[in-house]
Amino acid sequence: MKNLVLLLLFTTILSAQGYREFAQKMGYETSYETAVEKAKKENKNIMFFMITNYCPWCSKMEKRILSNLDVDKTLKAKFVPLILNKEEKKFPKKFDVPGSPVTYLIEPKQEKVYDKRLGYMNKKEFLNFIK
Repeated sequence: MKNLVLLLLFTTILSAQGYREFAQKMGYETSYETAVEKAKKENKNIMFFMITNYCPWCSKMEKRILSNLDVDKTLKAKFVPLILNKEEKKFPKKFDVPGSPVTYLIEPKQEKVYDKRLGYMNKKEFLNFIK
């Protein structure tokens, strides 16, 4: 039992850090405040991707969709990409909704959500969502 608890703890730590590695590799922001300021400065909206630990759909979306070069190019032309782990609670409370992943499109000047999707999206769905 003790080994199982240690294994779960280790897995949680790795899952929590995995999104930061993804963010660094892909050039995503990991601070809500920084993303808002950058978006205002660059006159872009924010694509905010919220994940949780133990979420297989979050990982699939990172690996299959957000890592795709066509998606990345299209996304970054219009948005400042932001990824945060819901379990770290480093975002405004208005984004704390049940379920994950959640993808928000945010207008930065008023910090207003103008579209949101809960769950996994395939490449075609995601590209239509951000257009």
